[in-house]
Amino acid sequence: MASIVFVQRLWYEYPGTAILSSFLKNNGHKVRVLIGESSKDIIGKLSQGDVVAFSIMTGMHHWALNVANDIKSSLKSLTVFGGAHPTYFPDIIQERGVDVICRGEGEHALLELADAVDSNRDITGIKNLWVKRDGVVYKNPLRPLIENLDSLPFQDREIYYHDYPFLKNNSHKIFIAGRGCPFECTFCFNEQLKDMYKNNGRFVRFRSPPDVIEEIKEVRDRYGIETVFFHDDIFVLNHKWLREFLNRYREDVSIPFYCAARADTLREDTVKLLSQGGCKCISFAIESGNEEIRNEVLGKRITNQQIIESARLLKKYGIKLTTFNMLGIPGETIKDAFETVNLNIKIGTDYPRCSFLTPYPGTKIAEYAAQYGYMESTINTIVASSQQSDSIIKMADRNRMINLHLFFQTAILFPIFLPFIKYLIKFPPNIIFRIWWSLVYFFVFTVGEGRKIKEMFIFALKSFHSLSRKGFSAANS
Repeated sequence: MASIVFVQRLWYEYPGTAILSSFLKNNGHKVRVLIGESSKDIIGKLSQGDVVAFSIMTGMHHWALNVANDIKSSLKSLTVFGGAHPTYFPDIIQERGVDVICRGEGEHALLELADAVDSNRDITGIKNLWVKRDGVVYKNPLRPLIENLDSLPFQDREIYYHDYPFLKNNSHKIFIAGRGCPFECTFCFNEQLKDMYKNNGRFVRFRSPPDVIEEIKEVRDRYGIETVFFHDDIFVLNHKWLREFLNRYREDVSIPFYCAARADTLREDTVKLLSQGGCKCISFAIESGNEEIRNEVLGKRITNQQIIESARLLKKYGIKLTTFNMLGIPGETIKDAFETVNLNIKIGTDYPRCSFLTPYPGTKIAEYAAQYGYMESTINTIVASSQQSDSIIKMADRNRMINLHLFFQTAILFPIFLPFIKYLIKFPPNIIFRIWWSLVYFFVFTVGEGRKIKEMFIFALKSFHSLSRKGFSAANS
């Protein structure tokens, strides 16, 4: 058998990693997860011959490259980079610490790699993988998307729970019902991913309702669950599928759950069923309160009226609302930003979330920002905390925009203080403002995802060092 070790920085259960682990274990391989900040935390727990895998988003790649470089200096392990960043930025294969990258879905590619390593066969021709050998990069095509998601095993939660009981004891458990998003927001890589897989399988797919229900019941009976969190980009999408699922869920599970939608996918009959089925909170993205920015710049194709009506339906049926919002959009003024605040106040958002736009290279918004001179920096300055700290987009009134981000949630939750906040944001950004933001953000994130305060406090303590540390910036990569 081959030994595959997934390495990650945050104390978090990644569903993708857990599914890959199940798939590999079911086919006879050994799998572990190591969570650590530094190379020292990780290398001492590795063995010669391990395949070391990183699943990374852009921003986390700086850290992963540093750790991988140190691993290559100490051991002869084969390093594999998968996830969003290698999929969209495959040239990371040229970095010294990277032997293999996986683009797109990883189950069958990683299994074929593990089988080849186990039997000492050539790995340079495996689909979905780019392999670097003796300075030559072998770029292989994508294999078709997995059509039948029920063919995949349930998440291997023991890969986390055996060594990290903190994660096992969390009352909040994550599930995934489907894959793929049909929409084409300009700040998202979804359009690029759909182009990659064009004529290579059905892009938007759902597991069967019985399969999802069976996994939830299994986890409930084995570990206990107080809150189910569906990690799908858009859970409320296929109404026929959703009706069948909710009817079964109400009868067989009936555990409070949280999920995501779009304002234009919520209908009254669906919202009523969601409420009856145990849905406690739905999240959808507003991004900008200015319709022109939302639709022409961000490509959302959602009107203010659709947002207002969807929020009204959620209030009517007793479902809480989390909204996702952006600041630092190319061309956005402070007046535009306050339109976003005011729309959230108008619809009575329960748990507002806000981040700075990150214009990842290869997205339409990045092309737009570059074309019109809004880019202030490059991908090399993007770190894991970028979306909550500052923007690489040029802003006419940067300090006030940064401060508005720090008081965004406060303004919506306590609109009586809005005039005072408009006064406060005129001051230079400072540590007091950031401490206040941290406290409010912690509360909104915790309650808005159905988590317990104690559990999130422990998570915050474990993750704070990783998220705030600047030592693994682009300058070190």
